[in-house]
Amino acid sequence: MATAKVVDSSSCRKLALIISNGNYRKESNKLSQSINNANDLRDSLKKINFDVKTANNLTKKEMTSQIIDFSELIKNGDLVLFYFCGHGCQLNGKNYLIPVDDATIQTDRDVEDFAVNVERTITRLLGRNSSYATIFILDCCVPYTLVNPSRSTPIVEAKSLCEIQSRPGALIQFACASSQASNGVQPTGRNCLFSKHLLRNIIRENTHITTVLQDVADHVYRESNRTNKTLCINGLNLKEQIYLNKLIVPVVEKDTSLHTKDFLSQQPLRSEEKIYYEECKEYYHLTGQPLISIPEEVFDNSTELTTSSMKICIDEDCNQFNLQAFITEFCGKIKLSPKDIQIKQIQVGSSIIEAVIFNKFESSDKKLSIKMMCKLFTDKLREELAKLKVFFMFMGPIKTLFKQQKYRAEIKLNPQYNRIYKPGHCFWQGPINDGIDRGNSPYYCPVGWKRYSFYVTDRFSERFKGWCICYHGTKFTYGLSILLNGLKPADRNEHGAGIYVSPSITYTCHPRYAEVKLLDSSNQSKFFKSGKYVQFVLECRVHPNNIRKKASETLGARNTIIDCNINNEVIEWLINSQNKSVVDFNDPDSSIVCTGLMIRVTNDHPGLLPDSQWWHNSHICNNKDCCLLGIDLDTLQRRLYNGYKCEIIDD
Repeated sequence: MATAKVVDSSSCRKLALIISNGNYRKESNKLSQSINNANDLRDSLKKINFDVKTANNLTKKEMTSQIIDFSELIKNGDLVLFYFCGHGCQLNGKNYLIPVDDATIQTDRDVEDFAVNVERTITRLLGRNSSYATIFILDCCVPYTLVNPSRSTPIVEAKSLCEIQSRPGALIQFACASSQASNGVQPTGRNCLFSKHLLRNIIRENTHITTVLQDVADHVYRESNRTNKTLCINGLNLKEQIYLNKLIVPVVEKDTSLHTKDFLSQQPLRSEEKIYYEECKEYYHLTGQPLISIPEEVFDNSTELTTSSMKICIDEDCNQFNLQAFITEFCGKIKLSPKDIQIKQIQVGSSIIEAVIFNKFESSDKKLSIKMMCKLFTDKLREELAKLKVFFMFMGPIKTLFKQQKYRAEIKLNPQYNRIYKPGHCFWQGPINDGIDRGNSPYYCPVGWKRYSFYVTDRFSERFKGWCICYHGTKFTYGLSILLNGLKPADRNEHGAGIYVSPSITYTCHPRYAEVKLLDSSNQSKFFKSGKYVQFVLECRVHPNNIRKKASETLGARNTIIDCNINNEVIEWLINSQNKSVVDFNDPDSSIVCTGLMIRVTNDHPGLLPDSQWWHNSHICNNKDCCLLGIDLDTLQRRLYNGYKCEIIDD
């Protein structure tokens, strides 16, 4: 069995000086319990590794000598305890300890000359130990009375010591409160009331000294029928934890760590789950960031959130996965207390954790907590989560995730409608006239772009007859995210709240809306082959009734022609989001649906293309919170000035 080592809170030396006076020269002042108090305290302090010096029944000269000798032993940083048990008195606002040769004290002047000044003693000991703690315990509960036969009143009143000013680094404990009156009757028993409870508490393990003395005070007060009060003047540094008996005890705790094997589920993933997670993993490998999904219910204040689940998908074999290490680091990054997450299961394959979060919270508190977490999900945090190999994360009702996955499983590429828009492939001039009803807005050829078409629903032409084609520019990392996750409408913008689109892909691909991404990784090169830059734009369909407003451009182009086919005054459309916090682009019942992903890959920066020259007469900047150029603006403008050309890659 391991043996606990006794140490104090800073592994410093512990020194004690105990002085007790009981055998006073004046018979009326003798104290029967002082020596017992001192000897018992000595034995207790030795048990907790104090180096104790004890001296009993001292004269003034002997007391002074003991205090001086003891002070010279003190080194800065020691834990020092000074205890005096005997008579004390106050005179002219100062406190004195009475030596046993009290026959010399006949007048108040004699008190000053022949007694030991308390404040001077405190100053002497503190002067040797300014950096840690010095504890003074003054057990003077039977006050000293000096009577002159020629006077009707005592020279020194029968009161305890008076309160003194706090001193930094010192804790001063009086056995009796300031100026508390005494009836002069000595208690019976081996120890006085204060010392009895001090001895019972002072060797308590791992208990702060202030707690020890407070408990002593409580016991004294109760046992004296609420008549005796103590006084503690605490000048210790509040940051210091002062323990007289701090034990380092080996604790055998119950193993509460999380083990992967305890949560592994043998239930296979549903087919739509597999498809969805594979797409999310592809997104992760392509962008270097996890896909984070928060459903509409979290943002909708009109609905209750009865359950709040979390799905975390980690690109790691579950048989090699360290659950405890992951949860500790993961919770630290997203500011989630481990107490607020309960693991339910880990699905096999990649490590797919299903958990419940904020289970003890009320519905409104669940929502608020998740919303607050949402604000943390900056690109930097996403990159940190990617280092943990997290490729997907969901927070909200688990049923919503299943519904979302079902929708996504039905999203299929519709390759028969893939198109390369350029002469020799799919190309036309002016508004198309092919007999298909695309609403009241003309559809022009998006030259230079390649469309990857999505299957949305059966009988598409019938279902979306009269729906206009429009475009929504997106950040590189958000393109697939919007398809997998939905789009959160703008809370407010130039023309109001809702979803912003344009009938012009030329306008939509401005770097304020569609990030210009430099292809700089092997994964990206694998997807886009010989290209150097890429842009994503979503091709969408919207019913004319869902277009709340057709408004002017907001990029400061003014009189510069953006798109020769579309007037600058009606180039931005504001779409009704149907009061939804997240609009599912692939829900056929949504106000807007996504029909394809438009991609433009170039061998140099697209800002050099003829169709992009209007950018340079609009607002364009290096601020990444505004424009995602993928190149320094000055560099781009120098290349433009020097005649650099850019070509579109369509292989």
